[in-house]
Amino acid sequence: MTTRYVIGLDMGGTNIRCAAVSPQGEVLLLRRGPSNADSSAPAVTANIAAQIQALETAARARGFGAPLAIGVAVPGPLDVYRGVVMDAPHVKNWRVFPLRRRLEAQLGRPVVIENDANAWALGEFWRGAARGRKEVVLLTLGTGVGGGLIIGGKLVHGKSGMAGELGHIAVDPEGMPCDCGVRGCLEAYASSSGMARLVALRLGRNADLPDRYLDSGGNFSVRHLTSAARARDAVALKTLATAGHYLGIAIASLVNIFNPELVVLGGGVSGALPFMRATMISAVSERAFSAIGAQARIVRAALGPISGVVGAAHAALYPPRR
Repeated sequence: MTTRYVIGLDMGGTNIRCAAVSPQGEVLLLRRGPSNADSSAPAVTANIAAQIQALETAARARGFGAPLAIGVAVPGPLDVYRGVVMDAPHVKNWRVFPLRRRLEAQLGRPVVIENDANAWALGEFWRGAARGRKEVVLLTLGTGVGGGLIIGGKLVHGKSGMAGELGHIAVDPEGMPCDCGVRGCLEAYASSSGMARLVALRLGRNADLPDRYLDSGGNFSVRHLTSAARARDAVALKTLATAGHYLGIAIASLVNIFNPELVVLGGGVSGALPFMRATMISAVSERAFSAIGAQARIVRAALGPISGVVGAAHAALYPPRR
């Protein structure tokens, strides 16, 4: 019997994951490749199409049939109904870019486009920590902060599909600058880029960060910051406590507004949660209505790096409707 599957592709700033996913959400085959995000808009699009085609070739070699549908998750605000990327932070040449139309022309079949944070949320909702839940807030903490809202068992897209920019909730209007151009967003504190700025601010100098906070390539690493905190490094402990405090403020607001049964935290930064949890829980307790807050459990995401491809496949099977 021919194996039925859906293609889910998750594009990051550096890498692409592309998977054959069963109609039940199981990853059957996974491939990785470069995103080539600094290339021209047509070249980035052609790279996505080529990686989808390469996955199909690999799937055929295993006896799979043709894919049932194709879902592509990309960064940045986008109009999911038209498949137009409005402003992708990692792809400088995607500005009001008709990605869906361009991909469909190259692949010769329909494609569903979804925001990468929404796809991650869909993955956790379909097969991960939020499986079986109907009211969920999902936050992914990485280079930036994204997320998604599940209300009544459905992902909230908003008028044009750009709802859920949860990383840009204001937690301190006069606070740290955010990459979006304003001050005091959650992303300015609870992302890896925000934490790097917090460390530099706490050290009080413009020199390079100490090696204990850097990876082998000389880049700031939350994993290394967490290791330093484990060794009782004062700057690392204070930085993570500060991030946890502002994360808690954001969660309290989301809990008060949406009354979820679950708050799911994922992404690379979530590994630092043991050092953020005390200040996070304290802020939630102080700011969320007690009756509402008591109903919302805060948990770690379950799927790890495959959430995006699983969610992209879900979007392909159940395209967003106005």
